[in-house]
Amino acid sequence: MAATLDINDNTSAMILGNGITIADEEEMELEKGEILKDGTDLARKQSLLPSGPSTLCFVTEDFVSEEFNVDGFITSCRSSVSPEVLRNDLKTYFDILKSSMVELINKDYADFVNLSTNLVGLDKAISNISAPLEQIKTEVGSVKDCIGQAMNGINRRLKKRTELREKKARLQRLLNISDSVDKIEKLLQISSTSPQNMMSASSEEENYGHLIERVAIEFNQLLFNLNQSKGLPFVQKIQLRIDSISKTLKSSLDRLFEEAVGGGQTDSLARCLRTYAAIDKVQEAETLFRNMVVKPRTNEIIKSEMLDVVALQTMYQKIIDFIPIHCGLLLELTAETTLSDIGRGSITTSGSKIRGYDFLVHSVFPEVVSSIEVRLPLIFAPGNPDIFHQKFTATLEFIAKFEYHCCSQSSILRLRDHSSYKQFMSKWNLPVYFQIRFKDIGELTESAYTNPFITVSDKICRLNVTNTLWYCVSRCWSDDVFLLNLTHLFWKLTMQLLSRFSYWLTNVKENLPNFGLEDRSKGSSIDTNKSRESKRDVVLSDTAHVINLIGDIDILIPMVKKLYKDTIIPHVKELQSDNFVLLDESIKEACDNVVLHLPKFESHVITQVADSCKQHLDAANSVPRQYRRTNREMPGKCSTYVHAIFIPLKSFISERSDHISSNKCKDWVTRILQIVADKYFNIINDILTSVEKTRDSLMRLKKNIAAAASGSSTSVSDEDKIRLQLQLDVLEFANEIEKFSASSRSLPACQQLIALVQSTNKSNINEI
Repeated sequence: MAATLDINDNTSAMILGNGITIADEEEMELEKGEILKDGTDLARKQSLLPSGPSTLCFVTEDFVSEEFNVDGFITSCRSSVSPEVLRNDLKTYFDILKSSMVELINKDYADFVNLSTNLVGLDKAISNISAPLEQIKTEVGSVKDCIGQAMNGINRRLKKRTELREKKARLQRLLNISDSVDKIEKLLQISSTSPQNMMSASSEEENYGHLIERVAIEFNQLLFNLNQSKGLPFVQKIQLRIDSISKTLKSSLDRLFEEAVGGGQTDSLARCLRTYAAIDKVQEAETLFRNMVVKPRTNEIIKSEMLDVVALQTMYQKIIDFIPIHCGLLLELTAETTLSDIGRGSITTSGSKIRGYDFLVHSVFPEVVSSIEVRLPLIFAPGNPDIFHQKFTATLEFIAKFEYHCCSQSSILRLRDHSSYKQFMSKWNLPVYFQIRFKDIGELTESAYTNPFITVSDKICRLNVTNTLWYCVSRCWSDDVFLLNLTHLFWKLTMQLLSRFSYWLTNVKENLPNFGLEDRSKGSSIDTNKSRESKRDVVLSDTAHVINLIGDIDILIPMVKKLYKDTIIPHVKELQSDNFVLLDESIKEACDNVVLHLPKFESHVITQVADSCKQHLDAANSVPRQYRRTNREMPGKCSTYVHAIFIPLKSFISERSDHISSNKCKDWVTRILQIVADKYFNIINDILTSVEKTRDSLMRLKKNIAAAASGSSTSVSDEDKIRLQLQLDVLEFANEIEKFSASSRSLPACQQLIALVQSTNKSNINEI
């Protein structure tokens, strides 16, 4: 027992050494058990679960599953085995569980028995360490308070030192400000005497430019110190002296800049530009150049009477010529690339360039725009679209030349982003210009639809409507109408024109006489429910109009596609757009919507011509009357109606085929002949059938007259003459077809027709 107590004491000491009690350890173990993952817990349960025999009707792991449900378990098992088998298997596995539990208890029995023994003396050990722990806690708190007081004292001293350092730096800046003011006043000799006298006196003693550069460097340092000392009383006290220095320095620097620009003094001008940049006065230098050089020159160039296009182009050219003459030296010193480099084709960047300046963007262009807006406000008026287009085009050319002189892409981007550039471009009322063009083109288009089928001569297309459509579409992209800034609107207008034409073709198609009807008698009811526009615009009675329309469409669509490829696409590329796939799909769809009407129109033409030819086929029905009981001689040539059948087709080919492609014309002729041959076959078949029936009737009447039968057996009957005449007609019909470069063998109906008459006559000859 004593040994057991010693072990417990050592264990308690070990726990004290680690600072963790047994209770704490148990609590930590509980927390660890709570945060175990579901997958790990499930695996542990399954590992403890004893396995049963393989003959069981269920899976033992289902009992430890979180989704385990008694009713569901029984239902699933009963679907495969009987309740008696399920009961026996459950009883078997229950016995296995009991035996496993007994084995587990016996295995850990010693631990269960020794548990109470190990806890003996634990309360005494805990009470023994409570007092030392409280003492340690008190001592640690005292040390913490002492350290906190020491840190607070150190922080106060550090803060005071920082304040002293800042005051010292502030005082040093004030001393520097005072020294800089005194030094600058001494250099500029600012006193009660006039600044002009002082500057002249100074210029007599030393180089004026070097003096200003020294002053600028010192003044730049002064500005830095002033920026760090804002609001201090000393600064406010000497503010008047600082303002006087700034004013004197600016006037002196401006005068030096004017002399350098006017005299073309490169070194002096470069020194001035560096000085302006050093004191952060770049914008003032650009403004000075604008007022001193650019404004007087633009007043001379830009006059209020320069309203016509030629005068405007001359004015723009003078402005462009002004740049290399009056701005060349500045560009040589400040531009990233020089005009001379561009002229030689070798654009280089020099490290000696003075950065930060862009006189063309900030001085020249704003003044030019301002002068134009004041003196030439009427050039922006879009009332006359032709004049407006010429002026705007001339302006775009001027801007392109101006951008060329900018010499660098960054300068061009600054120009386009400048407020004066945006304001100048917004003055050109492009939406109003497009509305005027839209109105003119729209009115011209709609007027063409009022009389669409007027034929015109000396034009690409024959009809007024198609000629007008092509003129309007091509005019949208002509050089005297199209503007790059309005590409999207002119593209939309082009699509609208093609869509309007397709809509009109739909009305034409729907109002063709007898089109798409199975019965010609139904044609009289067409247009009863159509709109007023349809009744007015699309009344067709002449097939020639449809033929001209088909030919015009065949000419128009390739021209539209060529215009898209050769003109529209290059304009879109100028905009650096990559929407070519969408544009291709749009133009293809617009053209396809027009072309899809052609099969209906072609069918109408073929039907009309075929009907004209078929009118002469009715004469074939008179052949039996010509030979029955007329005692006429045997036929030796074809009937006259055969040649009359082809008169409408020949007239169609001679008058209208020149506007239709040869391949299409040949296809139409073949289809027309096929229709006529079909009709002719039906007529001949009906005639021969009728003749055969008549012959049979007569034979029945004469069968009892032996003598007559004997005499008539060797004579040629009327039916034989009829068959022979029909055969001659059909063969001549086939010969006429051959004259149209359409072989009769290629027409199934024609071949059937020939076979029909030949077989009939052959059988009749055999009987004779």
